[in-house]
Amino acid sequence: MVFDKETQRKVIMGVAILLAIAFIALVYFEWGKGGAASSGTFEVARVNGHSIYIQEFRNLFEQVKEMNRERVDDDKTGQVNKELMIQTLYSLVQRYLILQEADRADVGVSENETFRNVIRRREFQTESGQFNEFLYRRLPSSFKKKLETDTREGLIEQLFLMRLLDSVKISDLDLRLYFQQKNTKCRVRFVYLKVPEGGGDKNLLGMDENRVKIEKAIDRFIKMAKQSNFDTAANALGLEVKATDYFSFFGPINKPGSDNRWTDLEVQGTYQEAFKLKPFQVSDKISTPNGYIAIQLIGRMNPNWNTFYKDLPKLKAELEGLRRNYIRQQWYITVVQRSKIRNNLNKLLGEDSGT
Repeated sequence: MVFDKETQRKVIMGVAILLAIAFIALVYFEWGKGGAASSGTFEVARVNGHSIYIQEFRNLFEQVKEMNRERVDDDKTGQVNKELMIQTLYSLVQRYLILQEADRADVGVSENETFRNVIRRREFQTESGQFNEFLYRRLPSSFKKKLETDTREGLIEQLFLMRLLDSVKISDLDLRLYFQQKNTKCRVRFVYLKVPEGGGDKNLLGMDENRVKIEKAIDRFIKMAKQSNFDTAANALGLEVKATDYFSFFGPINKPGSDNRWTDLEVQGTYQEAFKLKPFQVSDKISTPNGYIAIQLIGRMNPNWNTFYKDLPKLKAELEGLRRNYIRQQWYITVVQRSKIRNNLNKLLGEDSGT
């Protein structure tokens, strides 16, 4: 069947309109970015006077859940859901802190640059990669304004972080030390005194009494271990001594007889102390969120320097990433300390977990 030009034009226009309607429906009901974005009076957080409402939280939370779909589907206790809610709220708070700091630093993006990035979005491209102006112009003006605002804020966030992290410089000595730390493996014996779950009463300084007792116990053990030896001190105080496999700064530390892994913080704190020790030397106490560790170095495997230059590009990329993450974390801690942040996390978890 052959259509004349007028019929072809009507068919093409009809298909285009259907595509536009389908896209608008996708935006409103799937992305959650329509007019309902500003509705909902429940304030999940406030960052230096800026309110984050429940609808904005839910929009991002749905995206986070989709990115973690397998974990969410396998979760029978609801714990993963709560972890992702906390992660979502943290991301939103951090985003607004960055935007506020960018505004103070006079970091901005022009309207032309914003629009250029909007029209590059995949949703507005034809099959040939051209901007579909017909589709874009038929979107509601409120949605286009929201889309442009989100795009501009995203660009400002990226630009601010680029400027913040641009100061990272890596020297040849940095790379050699990083290679040594990454590839030197240590084996230690350890005593790990953990604070009982639930916490204890607070003393006059606001410190957990249980943690204070644990700290005094580890200090006593370390003093005795350095004066005599590790086993004698442990036996005298009735403490259990365990040993690790060989591990690096990046772990893992296997708990004997268990499949559990130590957290990154526990591994890195232990490794940094072990890296400084001489064979059979006893460490100072290592503080973790869960308690205190004391170690004795019983083995060290030095790196193969023949692979250093071969691994150089990868090492540099890794070290730059670690340094940038550290700078970003320190910046975030500093900004949080001088900001006024309030959240309704407990109420949010209770509301969304059905309790």
